[in-house]
Amino acid sequence: MSDTSWFWTATAILVGTAVCLIPSQTKADWSYEYQDNFSSDEAESESYFHSIFWPEGAYPPRQAYLYYRETGSKRELGFGDYFDDPAYIGYRFPVDGEKSLGAIEGNIHIDVRLPYGSDIAQSLSSYLLYRFSPDGVNWSYAQELEPGSHDIPIESVRGNCYVTFTGTGVLIDNLKVNLYSSSSTIRVPEDFATIQQAIDYAREGETVEVGPGTYKGDGNRDIDFRGLAITVRSSDGADSTIIDCTGSEGHRGFYFHGGEGSGSVLRGFTIVGATVPGSDIPSDTLSWSSSPVNPVGAGIYCEFSSPIIVDCIIKRCTTELGGGIGVVKGSPTIIDCVIEDCQAGGVGLTESGGRGAGIGLIRGSNATILHSQIQGNSGYYNSLGAGVYCWQSSASFTNCVISNNSAQGNVQGGGVYCGGSSGPIELKNCVISGNTAEIGGGLCAGSSDYNAVVRVTITNCTIAHNNLSASQTSSIGGGIHSVSGNITIKNSIVWYNDGVAVKLISPASNSPVLYSCIEGGYTGQGNIDSDPLFASSSGSDYHLRSVFGRYEPWGRWEIDGEYSPCIDTGDPLDSYSPEPLPNGRRINMGAYGGTAEASKGENGWIIHVDKYNGSDSNSGLSRADAFATIQAAVDVALDGDTVMVWPGTYREDVDLKGNAITLQSADDAAVLTASSAYAFSFYSGEGSNCVLRNFVITGCNARDGAAIYIENAAPVLTNLTITDNRLGISAWGGGNPDIVNCILWNNADGDLYHCRARYSCVQQEDAVTRDSGNISTDPMFADPANGDYHLKSRYGRYSPDDDTWVTDSVTSPCIDKGNPGTSPGREYMPHGYKINMGAYGGTPFASLSGWPSWSEGNIDEQ
Repeated sequence: MSDTSWFWTATAILVGTAVCLIPSQTKADWSYEYQDNFSSDEAESESYFHSIFWPEGAYPPRQAYLYYRETGSKRELGFGDYFDDPAYIGYRFPVDGEKSLGAIEGNIHIDVRLPYGSDIAQSLSSYLLYRFSPDGVNWSYAQELEPGSHDIPIESVRGNCYVTFTGTGVLIDNLKVNLYSSSSTIRVPEDFATIQQAIDYAREGETVEVGPGTYKGDGNRDIDFRGLAITVRSSDGADSTIIDCTGSEGHRGFYFHGGEGSGSVLRGFTIVGATVPGSDIPSDTLSWSSSPVNPVGAGIYCEFSSPIIVDCIIKRCTTELGGGIGVVKGSPTIIDCVIEDCQAGGVGLTESGGRGAGIGLIRGSNATILHSQIQGNSGYYNSLGAGVYCWQSSASFTNCVISNNSAQGNVQGGGVYCGGSSGPIELKNCVISGNTAEIGGGLCAGSSDYNAVVRVTITNCTIAHNNLSASQTSSIGGGIHSVSGNITIKNSIVWYNDGVAVKLISPASNSPVLYSCIEGGYTGQGNIDSDPLFASSSGSDYHLRSVFGRYEPWGRWEIDGEYSPCIDTGDPLDSYSPEPLPNGRRINMGAYGGTAEASKGENGWIIHVDKYNGSDSNSGLSRADAFATIQAAVDVALDGDTVMVWPGTYREDVDLKGNAITLQSADDAAVLTASSAYAFSFYSGEGSNCVLRNFVITGCNARDGAAIYIENAAPVLTNLTITDNRLGISAWGGGNPDIVNCILWNNADGDLYHCRARYSCVQQEDAVTRDSGNISTDPMFADPANGDYHLKSRYGRYSPDDDTWVTDSVTSPCIDKGNPGTSPGREYMPHGYKINMGAYGGTPFASLSGWPSWSEGNIDEQ
């Protein structure tokens, strides 16, 4: 073979000001750079998952949030909490999903700053934590990042990596990532003719790189790492680099038996056609004799060894135990692998039953299997575990697909069999589908020895379309069958299986099934028995249908006409943070719950309105795609959504139409005036989940009009400035609004009609309207004649004309006089720890109430 010197040319793609550099790579080198100074909005699309993004100038939401802060010429990303629940943002690098062909290492640079350097209370409560993961599943312990610049070292054998930042009261900037994959030191076939020759020459820490081609014969089979902590990888990936063992019975692909650990990495090979005959597997009561002739692991055999196996394809391999991968008292990590069309049993004269055609684990093994597919494998007769066999061992399966495994004769546990004193066996975010068995089409757990208790935890899995080969199926578990096992099933879907969906005989727990969708039902907290509405009822796609967005396997989001009952119905105590927004703030059931592919929930959309830059033909899902009118946004909003109105004067009669939404200004308060009668109308039973906040409502002077009209509704009206109207708020027909933190002033025919306010400034107050915390004193608007309703303050008032802060000779009585139970939100310190009344209360445009740490002019937050 000739040395091919192809390379990828480094290409920079500029999107806004976030720069992503496409990797430059030769067969030996790979590098990647990413940077974002947050001067554009790319973090929202380039991050893997994140809290909601919220306008900095808006009153904060009832959940943790991220926001952009502009300070002089800089723009930084801020973290805002909600009652100590921190905000988060997570990245997968490279952000476009590209992966290095080898292990990577590098660093992440980030600058951390406190937004209020002079505020001791803020500084004490502020923090930023980071966690790193080489695979998106196993995470490091959280470590704190103090204010300043940081360089965080990272590495991953998988070829990409993950990092999350979690915090509150901090700003980050200048996120830069540099990753690279080091050159190989030994190459096949350039330096050595066979893979084994190259390994024999290698020293600890070196890399053997194998070029594309098909490798056969001695030196290219039964490949032995000899206990070395080295990496053996292909240059072009598994599809192009094949270890061919066909036609040579008694040989396997790789044999690990020298105590190899996590420093021994095998990556990027296809192993095909290996056959190791024999059926003699010693019982657990007998000692184990280490030998390559043991009928274990035809594709890869891990004997008392724990290597890392990445990006490998193992197919058409056959032996007694672990046709694809067999493990005896080892702890391998298997990542991004495909094990298919392998067989357990039926080799040689004995033609025995076989165990674990895909993966077989015995004698205290403890395997970690991530992002892998175990499919189309087959047992022989009287087999156990056509896909996976785990006996007296532990295993963790995450983000795996175990499908279409069966037996030529009969098998217990078509997908997975767990037995003996095994455990824990953990399956998380896995799909177990299309498997066939006599008992336990999807999974069979248990033992005839009732003193041996197998421990199995199934979390956020989808177990569907599994089959039973037995003639009598009415008492057999087609999805899950367990005998005397310590089994827990949570946030999972078990549907479209033969026989009984879940059959648990003498389970160790009184409540083994929780927050799961079980066909035919199962007693337990949070369980449901409703069609999960998979994207495909035939079993080709188990994502959940959603009218708000369902992930398609090729990377786009599809809108359905149906909404799965399994969305937002998992355990409310489990983290939902990786799920995309909107997510209902509760984890989904099924294999994609708690992941970036979770179907979207029914509330939490943020819809934008921008009078000057929007159009009612837009979607409203960003400021750049905003509606032009408030009514257009309200018409598409659903319960739980937020309509953000950007600054401007809007002349509309807005009907809330019974929606339980939040309607608020997104920045310095928007101004509303009625076009004919009422600026805002509540007719249809809106309750306390409908919130109107941070608006100036003025100029509603129609003869039969008012600023706000309420009939048979009870919305929350908070932090509104209602002035210079014919009438302020008018309630009829049982209307009972909660009016709080408002200013009602200079309304010709009255401020409140048939309704009451609290912690508000009401000019025309009488015995009917008087309530707790109200005042009736001139609010001291800055310049009402010219439309400036900010409150005067000796300590600082925002001036919208020149975007500066100025001081007055007097201070408004409405400052720090709002409801003491309402958070001051994003009011700048010092704010007296109480929200202001009026349209700017709770926002960065609220007037100050104490001696500030800034001089007149722009605020200095350094």
